[in-house]
Amino acid sequence: MDKTKICSNRRNTIKTDLSLLLECLKFQMKCPDLQKQALLTIHSICEKREDNVDLLREMGGVAFVYNLSKSSIVHPDVKETALFTLGTLAEANVYCKNSLCKKETFADLADCLMKEDIPLKQKRLSVYLLLVLVANNKLGQTLAQTSGCLDILLNLFRATFPISTEATFRAANATQTYQLWTSVSSALCGCVNNPQNEEGQRICVAAFPVIKIWLQQLTFPQTEIFQPICTFIAMTVANNSCVQESFSACGGLETLALTLGHLASAADTSLLSCQLSVIISKTLSACITDNSSLASGLAQYGVVLHLFSLLASPHLDPEDRLPILLSLGYCTEASEKHQSQLIWCGGLPIIITLLTEDSSEEVRRAATFILQTCKKATMCSGVGDPIAKQAENVEAPKHIEEFRSSAREMLHRINLLEKRRDVEELQHTDMKNVIKAPVPFSRCAACVLPFEEVTSHNFESLQSSCHQSCDRHKVLREATERFRMHHCRLMFEKEHQDPAEAERYSTAEPQQTCKNWTGPSEGEVKVNNKNTLPEHRWRKHNGVTLVPLQRRARKTTFASHNRTDIEMGGRSGHNNNQLKIGIDHSSTKRKRKDFSCEEVGYLLSGVKTYGFSWNLILWSYPFQPGRTNVDLAKKYRRLMKCKAQDASRADS
Repeated sequence: MDKTKICSNRRNTIKTDLSLLLECLKFQMKCPDLQKQALLTIHSICEKREDNVDLLREMGGVAFVYNLSKSSIVHPDVKETALFTLGTLAEANVYCKNSLCKKETFADLADCLMKEDIPLKQKRLSVYLLLVLVANNKLGQTLAQTSGCLDILLNLFRATFPISTEATFRAANATQTYQLWTSVSSALCGCVNNPQNEEGQRICVAAFPVIKIWLQQLTFPQTEIFQPICTFIAMTVANNSCVQESFSACGGLETLALTLGHLASAADTSLLSCQLSVIISKTLSACITDNSSLASGLAQYGVVLHLFSLLASPHLDPEDRLPILLSLGYCTEASEKHQSQLIWCGGLPIIITLLTEDSSEEVRRAATFILQTCKKATMCSGVGDPIAKQAENVEAPKHIEEFRSSAREMLHRINLLEKRRDVEELQHTDMKNVIKAPVPFSRCAACVLPFEEVTSHNFESLQSSCHQSCDRHKVLREATERFRMHHCRLMFEKEHQDPAEAERYSTAEPQQTCKNWTGPSEGEVKVNNKNTLPEHRWRKHNGVTLVPLQRRARKTTFASHNRTDIEMGGRSGHNNNQLKIGIDHSSTKRKRKDFSCEEVGYLLSGVKTYGFSWNLILWSYPFQPGRTNVDLAKKYRRLMKCKAQDASRADS
């Protein structure tokens, strides 16, 4: 109750603050600084707070801020702040974004972007609002196309390129021009992807020729320029074969491949070149995904060799291995030339190392895919011819036999993995068939009895009370009846047999049992007569008891017989037999074997590796024959106890 009251008070407080800020915006039109501060305060209150944006929208604050952004009588700084605040509100609240996704809004943004006398900062904030409206919004993407905003963004993308030869923007505004260009690039990516918009991708094809020229003009690596260009290319060609073909037709794919070769050659010595090479490899992967013809054409540029050198670079971040492996997988899947190049440059050992040692599951899957695609190439006697143009710059491997042996080893591993997978699939299929097979079993009243109500004493009565029994319980009842009849027949025969024969049977039974254990002497029986059965009960049960008679006196009996034999010179042959029996029984015990230093080392190493899985430790190390998991557990407990005692002595 208190929490609800606190939330209600907080909501009322925020509502009051927003109302006062809106009043300040309305009645301080002649004071731009106060209006700007009020807008920034609204931004801080509503940033990433959907409920606060709802309060402002219910009060009409979103519409007022929008009217303020397109008003011609307010100060330019107030307009810029209003656009920034609108973008924040739309990004924080979906309903606010949908309320702003109208033809009027996109038309006003298009007019703002087309005017040349508008400051660059205001244009950049207009592009930011446009980006928020089209991001993850199919309606916004459609409105951007129909209103002409997409075409305007493409023109700005060409005109505001930082190293463009066009003198549209002066060098004095180079920083703002670059910021506007990156914002336009992000807005274009939002117009064509997430969700994918094929019509928007088709329109953006017009920018491919100029992008090719930009890539050729970049003689020195610049991450801040490469990143937006490559992101725009990847978003535009993603999952669209027609656009991929258009990019390749204008020479963009060839330029990317050559740029990758130029940067990958310096990846071993330059961290920046390595990072840019990873960015370009991601873009190449998007350009050839699900397009084997384009992937096959990259063989003439030695893309696989460059990707392999990049994979072996010491500056490569482990997180960037996956996109490089994916690019390699697309290439090797599409063409045998790529497979031959990978084998020729000695890439298989590194791929096998990643498969066996990398901690990422996705990286291991990508490495497995590459090895499977190269399986046919490893079966060939030759490794493939080197590339015609790149053979001069690539040093031939000196130990080709090592690469071939590693390829054969890899092929053997693949075959083992495939056999294991087939066996697992077969077992899984058999198990599914067994589970699906109908079981001819009908349930009866005894099957649904609660587990808590059934005991060994009442189960037979509960089962016999059922009028109809299932097949399982019918078998149990028949077995019970047979056992009862057999037991009654034996008891009847024993009660009606001759007394002399019964006496002989009763006296013969203890003699048979003494072969297995030594009973008490006559004197002990007289002393401990409380623990023995009466004579009539002994004869009634034919000498059979549920517990052995005087088992506690067993050790004492052995000791007394042994002492008597020593004193009397072994006068009693019966005692000698008993002594021999005791000796034979003790000889079957397992001989004690002390743990050697090597075994102690194995034990400690096993606990460090496998924890307290004693069976696993026992199987993993060469302990002495006869060791059990219980021996290992006891030995480790004694070692830890000794270690704790030594530590306590050292502290004291």
